[in-house]
Amino acid sequence: MALNLRVAYFLTRGVAARLIAEGKPGSLINISSQMGHVGGPDRAVYAATKHGLEGMTKAMAIEWGPHGIRVNTPCPTFIRTALGEQTLRDAGRLAWILSKIKLGRVGEVTDIMGPVVFLASDAAALITGTALMADGGWTAE
Repeated sequence: MALNLRVAYFLTRGVAARLIAEGKPGSLINISSQMGHVGGPDRAVYAATKHGLEGMTKAMAIEWGPHGIRVNTPCPTFIRTALGEQTLRDAGRLAWILSKIKLGRVGEVTDIMGPVVFLASDAAALITGTALMADGGWTAE
């Protein structure tokens, strides 16, 4: 809760306050997860924090939109990182994960770069309060 939700709240709020004080527009991006839209075994607390992040993002988008500030979340699937390797080393868990990802592979850190760059760019100028799924089709069901 402290990292996934509380830190995101205070950091996003702080940046928005500065943008508003300076009369500047902006694009604020909180990294969420597909688990902000679904659940999974042993993921109750993580899913709760990401569901909370999704609600917070929508509320912030409504509040700060009139100031020209957009707030969105990219929502990746399981990503191959040092932290994620503990889960991915478990053959049963990896098989379950791959059965959910329609593209048949876990994500790499580079798979998040495109959605983040897009949401930060003027190409997404009319997008706010939105979750951009980068989950290989997990949530398509």
